[in-house]
Amino acid sequence: MILTKTDFKEYLLCNKCLWLKKKKPEEYTAGEFSLFLQKLIKDGYEVEAYVQKLFPSGVFLTGDKKALIEKTNELLKGDKPIFQASFETKDGLFAKMDILDFNKETKKWDLYEVKASSEIKTDIKHNHVKDLIFQSIVLEDSEVDLGDSYIVYINRKYRRDGDIDINELFILENLSDEVSEQKELVRDEISEALKLLAKDEISLDGCECLNKSNGQHCDCFAKFNSQVPEYSVHNILVGNKLKMLVADGIVDIKDIPEDLDLTDIQSGKVSLQKVGEPLIDRDAIAQTLSELVFPIYFFDYETYSSPIPLLDGYKPNQQLVFQVSIHKLNEDGSLEHFEYLADKLEGTTRELIDTLKANIGPTGSIVVWYESFEKGKNEELAELHPEDRGFMEDLNSRVFDLMKVFKADYLHPDFKGSASIKAVLPVIVPELSYKTLEVQNGTMALSEWEKMIKGDMKSENIENTRKNLLEYCSLDTLAMVEIYNKLKEL
Repeated sequence: MILTKTDFKEYLLCNKCLWLKKKKPEEYTAGEFSLFLQKLIKDGYEVEAYVQKLFPSGVFLTGDKKALIEKTNELLKGDKPIFQASFETKDGLFAKMDILDFNKETKKWDLYEVKASSEIKTDIKHNHVKDLIFQSIVLEDSEVDLGDSYIVYINRKYRRDGDIDINELFILENLSDEVSEQKELVRDEISEALKLLAKDEISLDGCECLNKSNGQHCDCFAKFNSQVPEYSVHNILVGNKLKMLVADGIVDIKDIPEDLDLTDIQSGKVSLQKVGEPLIDRDAIAQTLSELVFPIYFFDYETYSSPIPLLDGYKPNQQLVFQVSIHKLNEDGSLEHFEYLADKLEGTTRELIDTLKANIGPTGSIVVWYESFEKGKNEELAELHPEDRGFMEDLNSRVFDLMKVFKADYLHPDFKGSASIKAVLPVIVPELSYKTLEVQNGTMALSEWEKMIKGDMKSENIENTRKNLLEYCSLDTLAMVEIYNKLKEL
């Protein structure tokens, strides 16, 4: 059974989930963590292509596993940098090295692990140091004379101005000391992972994620822990309090003891589930809505980010606004709709601002959902286009965050602790649904747009993709209109 670096990442998150994926793939369903790893890999390939330019004499290897290993062994006899050097150890570890560079002074091979991140991370979902150590262990066990070990990551302060300056864009940090200090620990973890994968059967009743908060659960959590409801104590508590409840067999929020020490926010969420009825402050909602000024513009952006800045003025991983939907509600109840979707990179922000200026008048409230996002994008657009700073700042001065109503004055147990529009809409306006759309969330939207503008989509599919993207963003703002109308009815 082969153990790759990606496998090892998944083992560190949940060992049983990795076992199921490798040994019984027919019972495994890819979830959020698997999709997250796929995005990391995709972003990594894009960044690697630029980092390789720092090693201009490097040789890029292609082919199946056998061919890669053979080509690697041949190139190790020389001194040229190797991209995607591949090794398989006798214990079953397999790895492709982003970059191996022969150091002519030390006569050893230096290892470079490339990351699409703007920092070196060590959290449970992406431990860059352990990634590097895994690679170094594979090299040592393959009898490669390993020199220094580096992580290459992105300089968060870099701002594009013309062609990409690779010397300014990347930071090469020597982590040889950290690799040496933690190597034996990682060897032990690798050994345990291999022992687990050698087993033909294991208990699928429960996994170690049972003691972790919801955001740290593996893709197999529901399969291993079927007794845990979809909205559980894991959505509210963390750390020792969570572990204490789980140890006592308490996973349903309604079963949390009254004397458990909780924060005000946690206590409110628990009380709401125990009461089982919505808590609605009609007077507060009426006062809030009375402050809105007609015409009311319901407003939503879609954005795309790339580790390599796509346009001048942008930083790595900075979000580029590529789409906007605006529903304009007039005082007489009539509704108008305006929208913009970029079909190319060049001129995107200029055309976007022109659309806003053409369709948003000097008066009227700007209603959004989660104001810090839209306000933040408007500030960035003002920085990119100082000639329109006054207009963008005026928009921000008129913003009202509709989500705030559902964080304070309209609480419903069926929101399951969330105030996102995806949680609120099915409860407040069940007749509207994202499930009927081809594009159902922001992640799908940015993925489809990326394919469209980077030429990864057949020309005959572009028009249909445009239609799907416009429908999705339009529903975001129409949903706010209908939620607003329901609140008015109260």
